[in-house]
Amino acid sequence: MDKNFLDWAKANQGKALVQNALLEPRYAHDGIGAAVVVRASLYFERAFDAAVREAIVDCFEDYCASPGCKLTFLWNNGKAAQAFDKAKPMRAIAASLGPEDRFDFCYVGGGRASDASLFKFEVTGLRQWQEKMGTRGLNSMAFSWPVVAVQENPDAFAKLFFDAARRLSAVHGQAGCAVNLSPTEAEPNEPTEYWISQIMPGMDVGRPEFNSVRDLKGKIKTVNWLTALGKPMLAEVGGVAALRAELPPSWYSIGDYGAGIVIRAGVLPESGISDSEDKPPVPPPAYVVLDHALRAVRAEDMDILQRGTVNAGAPVYNTRQSTAAWLRRFETDENGLLAAKAALLDTPPLLPANALPNPL
Repeated sequence: MDKNFLDWAKANQGKALVQNALLEPRYAHDGIGAAVVVRASLYFERAFDAAVREAIVDCFEDYCASPGCKLTFLWNNGKAAQAFDKAKPMRAIAASLGPEDRFDFCYVGGGRASDASLFKFEVTGLRQWQEKMGTRGLNSMAFSWPVVAVQENPDAFAKLFFDAARRLSAVHGQAGCAVNLSPTEAEPNEPTEYWISQIMPGMDVGRPEFNSVRDLKGKIKTVNWLTALGKPMLAEVGGVAALRAELPPSWYSIGDYGAGIVIRAGVLPESGISDSEDKPPVPPPAYVVLDHALRAVRAEDMDILQRGTVNAGAPVYNTRQSTAAWLRRFETDENGLLAAKAALLDTPPLLPANALPNPL
C-alpha cells in the first residue's frame, strides 16, 4: 500500500468519509455519502440452503469480533432500518427464514441509517426458486474495514476473507481498496466513487450486490489485493503450476480454500495513488502482473458498473464502453509487463507470517 496514502489515511481518518452527493448539486448534502475502505466481495451459490445460511452467520460473527468493529443499524429484507443494538441477532433472524424467503442483510456503522460507513457487512441472497432458474446470477457477501485497520493488521483481514471463501465455497471474489456508498442514496454518490477511482486505479468500483457483477459466473470482475478463484477458473488459467510460473512467491501467496484458491498480492492493498500532485496515478505493479496471469478469466466486458442519476452532470461508469475501459485498466504490452515485474521488486516482499492458510 502506498506510503503517502497510508500516511494520509492515518492522519485524516475523518476525510475517508465524504458528504452525501458531493458532486451532485441537485441533491441534498446532509450526511455521509461515501466512505473509503478496504472491502471484500465474495460470490457463492445456494444462499437458500440452511447450511450455507449458517456459514454466512458464522462469517458475520467473526466479522463482529474484528477489532474496533462498529455497527449501528440493520437493513433487512426490505424493512425499515433498525438500531443494531435493538435488532434480533442475525442467527435468530436467519433461523426464522425459509428457503423461499429473501436473505438480504445490510449492517452499517454510520451515525444515521442512510450514511455510508467504514464498517459494513452485507449479504444479498436469492430465494430457492430464483437460484434454481439459473438466470439470476450468484449470491453476494461483502464486508469492509477502515483503511487504517487493515494497515495495522492486514493478516487478520486476509484470514477473514479466506475463511469466508472456505465456508461459502466461493465461486470467486476479491478484496482491496474500495468506496462504500450510502445504502439508500447510492446513485447520487457514484460520481464521488468515479472521481476517487480516477486517482486510485487500484480501487474496486461498483456495488458488490449489483446484478452485473453477480451475473459473472465464469469470469472475475477484477484482480485485487486478495483474489479468490473457484476450481473451474483455476483450471482455465492452467492450474497452480502455471500461476506459480508467473507469480513469484516472495510477492504472491496462494492458499487452498477447498473449492478454489485465494491469491494474496503483496503485504497490503494498493491504491495506485500518485506520490506527487504533478504525476499521474500508477496502476499497482502487483495487480498488473496478476491481471496478466488471470487474463483468461478476467472479464473484458460486462453490463454497467454504475447507474448514476437522471440528467447527471458528473461522469460515472454507466456505459458498456466506460465499464470495459475500467475492466481493462491493468492491461499492458510486453514492455509494460516487464516494467511492472521490475517495479514489483521495489515493493515490500511477503514475510512467512503473511502466508495464507493451506499454502500452495
